Amino acid sequence: MELPHTATNSINTKPCVAPPQHSKKELCDHDYSQDPPRILSNYLVHAPKPFNAEPHLPLLINAGHITPTDVFFKRNHGPIPDIRLEDHRLYIGIQQYTQASQGQLGPVEWKVLNMNDIMTKWPKATIAASLQCAGNRREGLAQVKEVKGVIWKAGTISNAVWSGPRLCDILQSVAGVPGDLHHGMIRNFHVSFEADDHVKEDACYGSSIPLRKAMDPLGDVILAYEMNGKLLTRDHGYPLRVIVPGYIGARSVKFLQKIVVQPQESNSFFQKLDYKILPPWIDASNVDSAWDSAPSLGEMNVQCVICTPMDKEVILSSKPITVKGYAISGGGRAIYRVELSVDGGATWEPVDKIEQTPDKVSGMYWAWALWEKKVPKISTTSQLVVRAYDSSGNMQPEFPIWNYRGVMNNAWFRVSNVTQMPQSYM
Repeated sequence: MELPHTATNSINTKPCVAPPQHSKKELCDHDYSQDPPRILSNYLVHAPKPFNAEPHLPLLINAGHITPTDVFFKRNHGPIPDIRLEDHRLYIGIQQYTQASQGQLGPVEWKVLNMNDIMTKWPKATIAASLQCAGNRREGLAQVKEVKGVIWKAGTISNAVWSGPRLCDILQSVAGVPGDLHHGMIRNFHVSFEADDHVKEDACYGSSIPLRKAMDPLGDVILAYEMNGKLLTRDHGYPLRVIVPGYIGARSVKFLQKIVVQPQESNSFFQKLDYKILPPWIDASNVDSAWDSAPSLGEMNVQCVICTPMDKEVILSSKPITVKGYAISGGGRAIYRVELSVDGGATWEPVDKIEQTPDKVSGMYWAWALWEKKVPKISTTSQLVVRAYDSSGNMQPEFPIWNYRGVMNNAWFRVSNVTQMPQSYM
């Protein structure tokens, strides 16, 4: 496939030498001494180095539709880099490839932008979008059989307002990628992202998405330098990250340093050897030969969780209880129904309220839905169960579907052993 000639469309970028190359560090060389401070009381910390933590569910849901930065979940694979805004550079390349080359990949032609370019030369887009780790609710799969990964509960999801230029605008201006969504390049190519960091699994964190997602103006992929109206914090990718709304969080690469338009997916560990739903017969004994048997994950599936009350919670009130939670789906699909059962799934009722707002420009539902249901009384024998449906009719399975990597668990969410008693009993 012949690539278009690179064009800058009046954006003054110059060809540059190849960007810095990362080499894999030994774990003993990873320095966590410069990691930023966190409010640890807000989180259930699963690992301090690298720091991986999820907010307590009542705190998450009661924080409201937009999650504060110091409540937003933390997902890391290595130390947090300390990058100066004025020194940071973004390298953008296009992999040369023609029919005449008989499938051989040519060199990458690089252009470079500084942060002032990114923050001033393209229109600033603002979107509200939820990020969710593909391993959210991995605990439910670990209860079935051994899985690989951090044993997350249900708090590795948060919602924020992100601002920065659209990736499609930059790729057209800097890399000469065609804007015609019917162009064969858009259909067949990928956009690879690399971070300016060090991780334990690879030389740096990397991932990719289909070029058609990146170039779709309604896909709302942006290069974000702001989160909730302020510059990104270091924990959340300062000074620059990609936001890929509707996709698993692994594709929204933080500390963004390189973008390459290429005819194949990223070769990163996190694209090739991670974040895949492997067949049920694959486990630790045979996983090494199985990664190519499954596609890389992209869009999120439909998900719904009860945030309050929690398992084994004691509620000192004789008044009706308000059950609260979140629901989300991928691809910009809306949540159109949430159902709650108080008898383990024998009978169901719709929730009283669902709040979800589409993007003002694209009309896509990138942000989560928050829902509530008032329940007259909860007995100690009650099991609360919730399930959601999205606008394409996708629904959650009743039971967990086990896979070795422990990803995409979206079974009905259950809460048990809640005790409600009048305050006078205490």
